[in-house]
Amino acid sequence: MKTLTLDDQTYRRLSSVLSDMMHAKGHDVDYGDVINELINVYQDSITFSGENAGG
Repeated sequence: MKTLTLDDQTYRRLSSVLSDMMHAKGHDVDYGDVINELINVYQDSITFSGENAGG
């Protein structure tokens, strides 16, 4: 099984988002929550931009 690693900059950015989410939500979150939130925001932005692409 291959082990995946994050570079230091990516880890720091995810840690910063994790900290912001914990502060905003007022409870503990983990990296899985951060990644899911980032995916949701990305998918929403794709959907939104796709709706506007038709004119």
